[in-house]
Amino acid sequence: MLGKQMRNIIISFIVLSSFSVMAEDFKALLSKLEKHQLVESRLDLASSISKESESAGSWGDPMLDVAAVNFPKDTLNRDASMMTGIRFGLSQSLSLSGKYGRLREAKLEDASSTKAAGIQLKRSFARALWEIAAKNQLLIETKSILEENLSWVKNNLKITKKLYATGKLPQQAVLDIQMRKSQLDSDLGNVRFLLQSLEQELSSLLGSEKVLTLNSSSVPWNYLNNWNKGQNKSDYREKELKHNLKAQDLKVSAARRNLLPDVKLGINYTKRNSIDGLGDFVGASITIPIPTSSKRYADKSQALLKKLAAEKSYRHYKLTKPRVLQKVELEVRDLENQLRILNKQTLKYAASSRDVIARSYARGGADYLELLHSELQYQNQRLKKVNLDTTLKNKKVEYLFLQGDDLLLGSL
Repeated sequence: MLGKQMRNIIISFIVLSSFSVMAEDFKALLSKLEKHQLVESRLDLASSISKESESAGSWGDPMLDVAAVNFPKDTLNRDASMMTGIRFGLSQSLSLSGKYGRLREAKLEDASSTKAAGIQLKRSFARALWEIAAKNQLLIETKSILEENLSWVKNNLKITKKLYATGKLPQQAVLDIQMRKSQLDSDLGNVRFLLQSLEQELSSLLGSEKVLTLNSSSVPWNYLNNWNKGQNKSDYREKELKHNLKAQDLKVSAARRNLLPDVKLGINYTKRNSIDGLGDFVGASITIPIPTSSKRYADKSQALLKKLAAEKSYRHYKLTKPRVLQKVELEVRDLENQLRILNKQTLKYAASSRDVIARSYARGGADYLELLHSELQYQNQRLKKVNLDTTLKNKKVEYLFLQGDDLLLGSL
C-alpha cells in the first residue's frame, strides 16, 4: 500500500512538473501576436487594397475593333461595292484631369490606414496580454494570502479546541472558526478555478489550439516603472485616422477633377477592294462625354462629406488624447498614494493587531470574535493591496497604450 501511494505521489509530481515546463514566457507569448490570424487578416486586406491602387490609377485597356462594313446583303461579295471593306479600329480613353493619379494615391493611403489598423489591433492584443498577466499575478498572490490565512486559522482552531476542552470557550467558538476555515477552503477553490479559467482566456486571446499557461516570473513588470516616459511612435490609431484623412482628401480632389470628363481617341483603317482606285480608307475619332448628369456632382458631394467626417474624427482624437492621458495619469498617482499609505501604515497596524489578539486569545484573554475580526481585517487589507496593485499595473499599461508605446512589441 505504501509503495502504491509513493508511486502516485511520484506520478503527480511528474505531471505537475510537466505543466510548469509548459508554462510560456511572456515575451514568447507577445511574439505569437505577429502571427495572430486576425492581425494577419487585416494586413492581408491592406496588401489587397494596395494592389487595387494599380487598377484605380489605370486609364483602362485600349480597345481593338474589327468590323466587316457595307457588304451587299444579297451576295455578300467583297468586290460588289466601292464602300465594302474590313475595318480595323483602335481606341483609348485618355484622362486630361489627372484624376486617376489621385485615385491611385487615395488607394495607397487607404492601404496604409488599414495596415495601421492591423498593427493597432496587435497593440490591443498586447495590452490585453499585459492585463491577463496582471490578473494572473493577482490570483497567485490572492491564493498565497488565502493559504497563509488558512494555515493561521487551522492553528488557532487547535488552540480553540483546547480552550473549549478546558471550559474557557463555548462550543460556538469552535463552530465559528470551523466555518471560517470552510470559507477559506471555498475561496481557495474558487481562486484555483479562476486560474484555470484565465488559461482559457489566454489561449483564446492568442488563438491557440492548446491551452497556454503563463510563466508569471517571466513578466517584466519593471518595464511599467517608466510608464510616463514611454515612446510616442507607435500610436497606430492616430496613424490610421491620419492616413484615412489623406485618402479622403485625395478622393475629393479626384471627384473635382472628374468634372472634366475623359476623352476617347480612336483611329481606324478600312481594307477595301479599291474598285474606284482610291485605295484603303483611314479615319480618326474623338469622343467627349457631356457632363450634364447629376452623378458626378453627387460623387463630389459624397467625397466632401466623407472627408469632413474623417477630419472631425482625426481632430477629435488629437484634442481628446492629452485629456485622456492626463486623466489616467491622475488615476495612477491616486493609486500609488493609496498603496503607499496601505504599505506604510494600514497593513502594519492590521498585522500587529492580529498578532496581539492571537497571543491574547491563546492565553484565554481575548474573545474568539475579536480573533476572527482581526484575521478577516488583515486579510481584507492584504487583498485590497494586491487589487490596488493590479489596478495600478493596468492603468500604467493603459497609459502606455494610449500614449503610443510599443508595449515591448518592438523589442521582439
